[in-house]
Amino acid sequence: MFCTNCGNQVADGLSFCPNCGTKVAAQPNVQPVIPQESVPQAPIQQQAPIQQQAPIPQQPVIQPAAAAAVKKPLDKKQIKKIGIVAGAAVVAIAAIVGVVSLISSGGSSDNSLFHDGLVPFRSDGDYGYLNEKGEIAITPMYDSAEDFSEGLACVTTMVSEGYRWGYINEKGETVINFQYQEASKFKDGIAEVVVGDYAGFINKKGEYIINPQYKEDEIFYIGYDMFLIQDSSGDYWSLCNKKGKKISETRFDEPDNEYIICPLFNDTWGNTDVKQDWKTIPLKTETGKYCYINSRGKEVISAQYDYASLFCDGMAVVGVKDGDYDMKYGYINKKGEYVINPQFDSAEHFVEGLAPVSVRIDGSRKYGYIDKKGNYTVNPQYDSASVFHNGVAIVSTYSKKKDNNRYGIINKKGKVLCEPQYDWISFGEDKKRLVFELNDKYGYLDYKGEVVIPNQYKAASPFYSDGYAVVKVDDDKYGLINSKGEQVWSNMFESIG
Repeated sequence: MFCTNCGNQVADGLSFCPNCGTKVAAQPNVQPVIPQESVPQAPIQQQAPIQQQAPIPQQPVIQPAAAAAVKKPLDKKQIKKIGIVAGAAVVAIAAIVGVVSLISSGGSSDNSLFHDGLVPFRSDGDYGYLNEKGEIAITPMYDSAEDFSEGLACVTTMVSEGYRWGYINEKGETVINFQYQEASKFKDGIAEVVVGDYAGFINKKGEYIINPQYKEDEIFYIGYDMFLIQDSSGDYWSLCNKKGKKISETRFDEPDNEYIICPLFNDTWGNTDVKQDWKTIPLKTETGKYCYINSRGKEVISAQYDYASLFCDGMAVVGVKDGDYDMKYGYINKKGEYVINPQFDSAEHFVEGLAPVSVRIDGSRKYGYIDKKGNYTVNPQYDSASVFHNGVAIVSTYSKKKDNNRYGIINKKGKVLCEPQYDWISFGEDKKRLVFELNDKYGYLDYKGEVVIPNQYKAASPFYSDGYAVVKVDDDKYGLINSKGEQVWSNMFESIG
């Protein structure tokens, strides 16, 4: 399965994505078996490229804008944010531990707790913003609040028509009026907003780049002023510029990887600190096969794969069907050539020169690591395995006694630094601490696998790149700690971040 936040594959049995910490649906555990010494790599012939599809008709007919929505109370548990989680969900443990966007391939400013020097918090049911000293920078007055991005933050409040989203600056001044049923963060000066039942896109002045004229699931922004827009027939999608003009003759299918390719969904999109190539984008065509386009919309690798990921460190994971249901995964270079033939039951990005892959051994899926030549550096033996981060990876083995997976860490040579013993482990972005759970309490390990902050919190986030972590101290109060476990502020709040 794949993480709905970062798009990476999540190993069977994991309840949280080890790459970004997002909570995922529980999967059945499989009791491990003793792995074989090695697993042969049976070569698979490269598929022939699929020919370009026929030209698509003219731009779909524009639909009329929707009427104003009927006023009704906002159910914060059901607020649907575009690419982010909103409302009271940030209070839950899934938010403090799971909604933190942490990319294991490297730290970046997008993975800091404070954005533009501010972080949202909740007090007495209202949201405002704190600065790094713990001082109130923007008074709590909003019904929900998101991180600042590009100098603006989207927040909600009650107006005459009901709850609406708008945008404020770092001074708390309203920059774009409260008028949207939904709104996203800004990325590259663009945000998606919803008016009635229709989605449009605005710039930082609140001017429409694309008027609200499409249903939310009929248009996707994929970066570089490019949009996928569903044809009025509903049969295919066109690649268009922000004027709605078609820029490719290829007919596309509805994207099923929007959390990867859409900058409004992906907090690390366009970030130079992350080694993923955001300018070579995998898109699913009308045929069901994936191709790759560049940032100008030109097809650079023809449609021939049943699954395709972004390029990372010069290689991309692709999948080809093996029978009616099974998929085998391998790796290609930017020419579309197979570097490692499809032969794995799952495969992840190469990070720090190694990639986790899985194969079936005696009916059970086992995970190990390969180098860029496809040779195993760690034989398949684990029930889950993350990518490497700062020289270590998180792995798990099934415990019959616990009837669950137990998590530990290994180094690049496969040496166990921390025996699988924890209920859960996740990377931090400070490259100093990993958060762990044991017996419903949370603490922190260093990268040698030693406990440096005991499991004493009721919930805890991984450490952000600016060196802070959010912890739940009692039933309804959250605080901020540094990497030494020291409480940064004396004040406690109903939620932070």
